[in-house]
Amino acid sequence: MAGFFTQVRKHNIQLWHRFYKMNQRVHNKWEHYEDIKICPEWDMEVSGPEQAFLNFWEDMADDFEEDLMIDRINPHGHYEPHNCRWVDAKTSGLNKRFHHTDRGRWLTQAKRLWGYCQTTRIRFWRRVKKGWSFQDAAETPPKNSGPGGKKSIK
Repeated sequence: MAGFFTQVRKHNIQLWHRFYKMNQRVHNKWEHYEDIKICPEWDMEVSGPEQAFLNFWEDMADDFEEDLMIDRINPHGHYEPHNCRWVDAKTSGLNKRFHHTDRGRWLTQAKRLWGYCQTTRIRFWRRVKKGWSFQDAAETPPKNSGPGGKKSIK
């Protein structure tokens, strides 16, 4: 089996890196991963690194592309075949636990309306700090488009 494992890993080195990092995040208890587990079939500490990777490869290799990252469909769920997918960085970033809260959903709405930039995020949080509701902070258009910008029409 070790020969087959080595051959599969050499031909799928980027997939191996994603698999290895997933195991490291969980086993080293990275921030936000304290309560996340890996299914026994993919867990290097349970199945051993060789068998765990071969199981992961069998379950996930079909849809893998090098520019994609592994993402848990339910960010509160575990790393398991039915809860994992390959997505781009933007999709993964929008699927964090934070975005499944009221604050996160409204911040995401603000970004959709006014742009995915730091200014939108700062404006949203300043408004919330002043006592605005999350909905108002997200949906009220900016007064202007920046220094010297024209006033927007409500």
